[in-house]
Amino acid sequence: MKKRAIGSVKVVVFLLGFCLIFMQMQKVLHYRWDFYTYSTNLYMKEQPENSYDVIFLGSSDLKTAVYPLAMFQTNGITSFNCAMSDNTSAFSAYYLLEYLLRYQNPKVVCCDFSALYDEKLPSERETPYRKIVETMPDRDLKWKMIKDIHEMDPEQSALSYLFPMLRYHGIWNELKEENFEEDYVYHDLYEDYNNGCTLINGTYEEKEPYDISPAMWETEPSEEPLSALNVEWYDKLIALCQEKDIRVAAVFPPSLGESYDHAARWETTKAYLESRGVDMIDYNCYDAVHRLELNVATDYIDDTHMSYRGSLKLSPDLAYILYDRYGIPDRRGTEEAAQWEAQWDAFCEDFGIEETN
Repeated sequence: MKKRAIGSVKVVVFLLGFCLIFMQMQKVLHYRWDFYTYSTNLYMKEQPENSYDVIFLGSSDLKTAVYPLAMFQTNGITSFNCAMSDNTSAFSAYYLLEYLLRYQNPKVVCCDFSALYDEKLPSERETPYRKIVETMPDRDLKWKMIKDIHEMDPEQSALSYLFPMLRYHGIWNELKEENFEEDYVYHDLYEDYNNGCTLINGTYEEKEPYDISPAMWETEPSEEPLSALNVEWYDKLIALCQEKDIRVAAVFPPSLGESYDHAARWETTKAYLESRGVDMIDYNCYDAVHRLELNVATDYIDDTHMSYRGSLKLSPDLAYILYDRYGIPDRRGTEEAAQWEAQWDAFCEDFGIEETN
């Protein structure tokens, strides 16, 4: 009996030790997404409840195009750019919004609806799904996402999302110092004045960037169907906003490399958004690009992403549209305005901007 009891104790100790080591390995053997995403999620959680009247959701095109501080300087709109790189997924946009609405109460949600025509399942392109799951601080939302992903695509193992080591066990020979650091801490890798925007101080990489002309948007309407999968999640995003009396606006950044497809799909896109009661603000058209006087060589870093110079042209224009359309309050002169002004001064100093209009 005594030997049997000792044997049982050894088994228990072994299992406890194995579980402890296994859980510690999870913290090391998983993909390290950019710390911007971890930091943004934590930052938004820590802000006062009514800090932002407008939230932006979408892909990297929108993340480089909209600069919240320029909007605040224009007419006092407080906003945060929560668009994510590698995020052509309505699922990701929906769950990020559900997370944000736990801590913020915006009046308007602007989304670029970049996944409307994307038919890829999670197993065909994992990045947008794994990124939103693995950078989510709230465990209950993380588990909800994992179950939904497995349900929509059974090829995606729920265990591999719950225990990332099962998916990334092959990175043993790629370990870096950052793999041994904590994920869910605030990393000040970008200045506070970014407010979620990716500010790129660069120019278009091509030696001879193409000239903007009306012909870029001249094409026959496409019969390409909407993605049933992503429409389902965009519908959920819209319904969530309507439930909380939040207006939804579709904002299409001037992604010149996608101008042809955008124009070809416009009638289908417009019909879908109108049927859901979603407003549209279209910058991916000649009239808008011409009105903003965008210069490809200086206002873009490639054919879809804008430099900070382009963002400084688009953001004030968007601020006026949102202000006029939704009656968003002007928060200049309020107590919290001092923080925004200080951030703007820091931005101007770092980017060498001496005068602003």
